[in-house]
Amino acid sequence: MNDGLTEHLAIAIGGYALAASIGWWRAPERFSRLFDGLRDSSTAAFMTGLVCYFLGAFLLVVHHRVDDWLAIIVTLFAVGAVVEGLGFLIGSGAFVALAQRIGLAGSWRVWAAIYVAFGAGMIAAGLARL
Repeated sequence: MNDGLTEHLAIAIGGYALAASIGWWRAPERFSRLFDGLRDSSTAAFMTGLVCYFLGAFLLVVHHRVDDWLAIIVTLFAVGAVVEGLGFLIGSGAFVALAQRIGLAGSWRVWAAIYVAFGAGMIAAGLARL
């Protein structure tokens, strides 16, 4: 029933990470404005939290395996999405401020490079195991 689910989700997560990091690298000011918009708009923060929470919850319903390293990473990504969604829903201003400090405080290139490597690694791992 779930043959290849972990691998397909790894490829999808890797594609997301790769695209987001390339976008971040190409236009860091756009991502800075995105954080500002989330901090300043309760509607945007609520909707972002809602989407993140339910996307993570859905991924956990269909995939909650921890029997190998790739399944653990996919499951942890889903848990991270749930936590991110809850962070936006519970305290969007503080959560966005924390994200800005972590991701934009002069180290955005490092984070973008890490996310490029993560995305490429997830795609490669998913494809290698299919």
